[in-house]
Amino acid sequence: MFAAVSWWLVIEVLGWLALPLAWRVCMRLPGRGYPQAKAVGVLAVSYLLWLGASFRLLPNDFGGILVAIAILAGLALWLGGPGLRRDPASGRRPLLVWLRANLSLVLATELLFLGVFAAWVFFRAHSGDIAATEKPMEFAFINGVLNSRFFPPQDPWLSGYAISYYYFGYVMVDVLVRLANVVPAVGFNLALASWYALVLVGAFGVVYDLVRLAGARARAIAWGLLGALFTGVIGNLEGIVEAGYNARLLPLSWVHWLDIKDLLSLPPTGTWTGTGWWWWHASRVIHDKDLLGGSVEVIDEFPFFSFLLGDLHPHVLCLPFVLLAVTLATNLLLAARAGAFRQWLAPAAGAQDRGWPAPSARLGIAAEDIAGGAMGLGEPIATARDRMVDFWQALGLATGLGTPGILLYGVVLGGLAFLNTWDFPIYLALSTLALGLGLALRDGLTRKVLAATVATGVAFGVLGWLSYLPFYVSFHSQASGLLPNLLFPTRLSQFLLMFGLFLVIAIFFLMLLTGELAGEGVGRRFLTLLPWPALIPVLLIGGLLIVAPALPPGRALIDGLLRDPAVLSRLPVASYGPLLALIGHLRLATPWTYLALAVLIAWALALLLAGLRKLHEIDALAVLMILVALLLAFSVEFVYVSDLFGTRMNTVFKFYYQAWILLALATTYGLSRLAQRTTPLRLAAPALMLTIVLAGASLVYPLLATPSKADNFQDPATLNGMAYLSQSDPGDAAAIVWIRQHVPPTAVVLEASGSSYATDGAERISMATGNPTLLGWDFHEQQWRGNAYNALTAGRLQALDDIYRTASPEDLPALLAKWGIQYVYVGALERHKYGVTDATLARFGRAGLQLVYDAGGVQIYER
Repeated sequence: MFAAVSWWLVIEVLGWLALPLAWRVCMRLPGRGYPQAKAVGVLAVSYLLWLGASFRLLPNDFGGILVAIAILAGLALWLGGPGLRRDPASGRRPLLVWLRANLSLVLATELLFLGVFAAWVFFRAHSGDIAATEKPMEFAFINGVLNSRFFPPQDPWLSGYAISYYYFGYVMVDVLVRLANVVPAVGFNLALASWYALVLVGAFGVVYDLVRLAGARARAIAWGLLGALFTGVIGNLEGIVEAGYNARLLPLSWVHWLDIKDLLSLPPTGTWTGTGWWWWHASRVIHDKDLLGGSVEVIDEFPFFSFLLGDLHPHVLCLPFVLLAVTLATNLLLAARAGAFRQWLAPAAGAQDRGWPAPSARLGIAAEDIAGGAMGLGEPIATARDRMVDFWQALGLATGLGTPGILLYGVVLGGLAFLNTWDFPIYLALSTLALGLGLALRDGLTRKVLAATVATGVAFGVLGWLSYLPFYVSFHSQASGLLPNLLFPTRLSQFLLMFGLFLVIAIFFLMLLTGELAGEGVGRRFLTLLPWPALIPVLLIGGLLIVAPALPPGRALIDGLLRDPAVLSRLPVASYGPLLALIGHLRLATPWTYLALAVLIAWALALLLAGLRKLHEIDALAVLMILVALLLAFSVEFVYVSDLFGTRMNTVFKFYYQAWILLALATTYGLSRLAQRTTPLRLAAPALMLTIVLAGASLVYPLLATPSKADNFQDPATLNGMAYLSQSDPGDAAAIVWIRQHVPPTAVVLEASGSSYATDGAERISMATGNPTLLGWDFHEQQWRGNAYNALTAGRLQALDDIYRTASPEDLPALLAKWGIQYVYVGALERHKYGVTDATLARFGRAGLQLVYDAGGVQIYER
């Protein structure tokens, strides 16, 4: 209990320290960044520590964290000073005045955070083992970061090398573990509880702002809470199917037709839930199959599943900061709509609008040289430079803090790449488009508006990259470009199980806006735009197939398909022409998801274009968020990121995850608009009724899965994620404690190597201590290292076998020295895997190794 209270207090303190900064940068939002302040505090302190440790200016320890906190406090006093200084007229401090005036928001935010944190602490106390799935990897990273004085941190599963992964989230956990003074195995579970609370509070804050900005002041808190529910509590509709199947309420033929992976692998239980990990099925609703009917793995997680599963993975660690990015995007749209770029868009007429000197006066340029608008290739150099200065000032005004505000946006958006690389381009695009939308709502879709939008995207993209440059220097990616998704269209029934609730609300919301824009030509624009989303993917895939044979990746893809038994079984001749015909047949046979998305994309885009001067800015932002989400879902129908898995598994996972976030936020706001009294009853009634039904069905999953995952809360409660090891293998548990107390954190401790997701306990020592070992999960290391994997790991498996098995006493010292091994661990796993006997152990003594630990069936030798 003390550990949980300490952890909560640390996050509260960081949030209050960051509040003046958040309050200032979010000056245009009703919530003034208060719900996001905790995320800002965690991000800022972690970034300052990481940056200092990367340049060896700050050590990664408690003292270094205190310095980072002091810098944050200084930045908050400097940049947030206007909120803290007394107003000369009233004698009051504006931030304190705002807090008193918005006490209901403050209380709602704090109670929501504390309630979710406490509830998930209780859940993790009954379901907190750091075992199975990817928890061992994540715990190894946490301990590897904790053991590293500077960054990049050491890789516990590849001795001698730094982590090659987006590890920023584990730096954040490191900061909280040290400040709260808890052991890492407890910190793992507290991090999950606090991140879940940060996510729900972040979603609450986004929707609260949207609803307040649309004018619904009295009900904004209630809608914010619904936004939190939609974003992070409900599940997809697989839960209701699972319950109906197990309770024998659904026709088996229909369940077979839905084809949810592994759902039918066990007979119905006669209760509402299945057995074992039945709740896992919800993350495998999208079920690709090869041409022989074999199952192809696709992941379709959603936030509640992630927190239920309990993997502290990058896509989870990134979530609070994704919501922070959405908040900042909203702020940008409002600034652009209010005229932040007025001077830049019309310099000749508006140069003096905000007290800035005219460009010609500032740089001595003739007025005729700058009249007319955006930068072009033919402009004088001085004029282009002047335009860039004006652009930078306008962008600074849009962020609310000038140049520091631009840098802050770069740190937040760039941090998404370091947290979960896939998310950076998504939210860079959203922020850029939000600003462009604000400009277009004010000035129309002009060439200068497009130039400002592109320039903003470039500026934030470059700054986001530069802000985390030390990370990119040591990072290797397995991704190798885009490939066409030729053989795996998504079935519409499965897509609706995933996103049905959000899509229904989105459709009614688009209908509402279409009705309000009657006479603005939405239908005409829709018909004009509709062919493009229908044709572009066809042209894209066709073009890729034509161009592919001329490029090495394309040739490899086609050759692989023509060697695939599943493909060959469907081709009369293994050649290019029949392959093209097969792909065309597959696309024509399962077109409905693609066509439905194409219609919705064209509709949303038509609304934005037709309503540029008529739409309320928040309605437009909600449509933009829906549009981005639809485009993410649409893209995986035709392309995927090439990686070691060779399928679209990870691309669907990452893109659907962010589509869920954006749809949850936007459709909650859309529902608030549909619930207004001015909405025609013929539209509001079916919308609200269907929402209630589908939302209730979506709640079935969390209500049934939570107690099932926690085994109905029967086991003794503990937040120590490694407590299970004391029961299953007390010898290893005791040895881990000894290593943490007596072995230097950077010393290489040799232990058995195992394959990824191994359940035999391989890498349990490096995982639990952070001490590097020779080789950990092999396939994961291959994912993290990409093409460098073979060179970096060459000889390691053979060295393991030689050391434990065959090397002579005379050869052992040189072999251990070659690999930098200082300790050799021999437990039950090593004895079983390498056939270690007392006779083979005697070699260590004859080689001069010292037995420094011998208890519980575990021996540890020191070189």
